[in-house]
Amino acid sequence: MINNNEQSSMTNKMSVVVSVLCDGPPEVMNTIQERFEIFIAITGYSVEEIMDDKNIFDELNRFINNELVDDLGFEYDCVVINIGYNN
Repeated sequence: MINNNEQSSMTNKMSVVVSVLCDGPPEVMNTIQERFEIFIAITGYSVEEIMDDKNIFDELNRFINNELVDDLGFEYDCVVINIGYNN
């Protein structure tokens, strides 16, 4: 079953959109937010740097998906992160 939940987080002029493409527990969005913050803390990249570099952006998606596989038993690639400028 596909469950396409989307949530946006507004920070100044950018949005982070998370698409969850599978069933999961309600705490999945909190877990994703925590892992996003951990990724930024570990790597030291800014959101702008992540947006502007496809390799870093792909690394972010891999990191979050790996964490969700380990923590919540999700299938890999079940979550897609997108970051964009607000218009």
